[in-house]
Amino acid sequence: MITLYRRDEQAWNYREAWYDEAAGEFVIHHGVLGANGKLTSERADAEEAEQLLESFIAQCRADGYTEPPAESQIEIRLLYPLKGETPSASEERNIGAVHRDVLAILAWRGLGLLSDPVIEAHDGGHASVMRITTLHQGKAREAVKAAVRGGDVPASKIELRVG
Repeated sequence: MITLYRRDEQAWNYREAWYDEAAGEFVIHHGVLGANGKLTSERADAEEAEQLLESFIAQCRADGYTEPPAESQIEIRLLYPLKGETPSASEERNIGAVHRDVLAILAWRGLGLLSDPVIEAHDGGHASVMRITTLHQGKAREAVKAAVRGGDVPASKIELRVG
């Protein structure tokens, strides 16, 4: 998958593309950062998808889309504090649910990347930590909160921290 961005006067726009091998489709997802994007796809085999991806990148570059500059990216840590050094079965289920829900909402709104959960030391104990890399901290935080509210894990179990 490749994701490219362009900053207009009022907002960031994104375009991303990937080849869905299982479906045999080349997929393009685009929109304004923070809003649900539009999705298009076309049938393609792997060789055709490579050519389509090259054309996609060339067109994006011609339209002013690039990788986001490092100084524009913000990291937000999504923490799920644990009761012990390793997650219990219930905590594992909750962490997986939060990861799935947050990943989906960030992806559909072009809000950035979400890392897989890793266990880290946290406030004298341990936490499962997922890192979000985004261009818009406020919209990403609101999207995470909406994803958690829409799931079955209590919001009180989740912490969001910048950096």
